[in-house]
Amino acid sequence: MNKWIDFLFKQETNNVFLQLFRYCFVAVGAFAVDYGSYFVTSYVIGIPYLIAAVIGFVTGTLTNYAISKFLVFRGEPKSRAGEIAMVFIIGGIGLLFLELGIWTLTEKMGIHYLLSKLIMTFVVFGWNFFARKFFMYSKYFNVLKHPKH
Repeated sequence: MNKWIDFLFKQETNNVFLQLFRYCFVAVGAFAVDYGSYFVTSYVIGIPYLIAAVIGFVTGTLTNYAISKFLVFRGEPKSRAGEIAMVFIIGGIGLLFLELGIWTLTEKMGIHYLLSKLIMTFVVFGWNFFARKFFMYSKYFNVLKHPKH
């Protein structure tokens, strides 16, 4: 059992399928923070849902980055500030997808804003993983000091 846990979660890997598997676990934690923040700020506090989506996005992205550094995309960056900047650039594009999608689903299609957020979270999840994998940790682009390929 420990060999499987080591393989699935502890050993360094560049295997995209194993990284995606790990990223799913990271995403659950980040989603809980993101959606929890969104729910509290929009539904409980009453902040407009598109502003609340930004708040949830920022808290979820920070959570995702922190956990991903230990579980998915390991290694010492050439520049921590550069690495974080890239996470937020990629995330910012994801945020544009999120906002446009939530607005379209809610305002144009009549879907409740909490469900719209849930749907778009899955879309943005895919964007964030594959964009980070390609633009930050691939053999073409790599923000790490010692890339392993």
